[in-house]
Amino acid sequence: MWAYFGTAIAVIFLDQNVKFLIRSGMREYQSISVIKDFFHITYIENFGIAFGIFGQDANPLKKYMLLLVVLTAMVVITIYWLKYSSHHILFDLACGLILGGAAGNFIDRFIRGSVTDFLEFGIRTHRFPVFNVADASVSVGVALFIIYIIFISEPKKEAPKEGTDASGAV
Repeated sequence: MWAYFGTAIAVIFLDQNVKFLIRSGMREYQSISVIKDFFHITYIENFGIAFGIFGQDANPLKKYMLLLVVLTAMVVITIYWLKYSSHHILFDLACGLILGGAAGNFIDRFIRGSVTDFLEFGIRTHRFPVFNVADASVSVGVALFIIYIIFISEPKKEAPKEGTDASGAV
């Protein structure tokens, strides 16, 4: 239980504090080269969802719809975690990363109406869309969840039908 909620809280704390530092120390659209032609800290406000999907207009209806979608996702991941918790650290970490990332961006959108993004990677002019700690946490959480499902979780066995033994024979 602590791995799930602890991971989510740590992600929220890190995400919100780094975003605060970015907003207070940079101008929007300012970019600082960290590794030339590969990694930049670039401050933008994202009114869309991941990678700017749904555009950059600050439509209040869109804001509330996105809040509802993210809140629903946070509730679903928590219910899923409660129902299928395997007491495996990888499962707890994966779900905690997803919850923490979703919550970090939910907080931004709820308070500011947009999400602060700042991590920019690419090679020369080919750039990956700018993202943040919360986005990275969701992505890593989903990857760990897939690894857990493929390599660790055991498939659920169906109960034998009435009149048969465990092998299914009559």
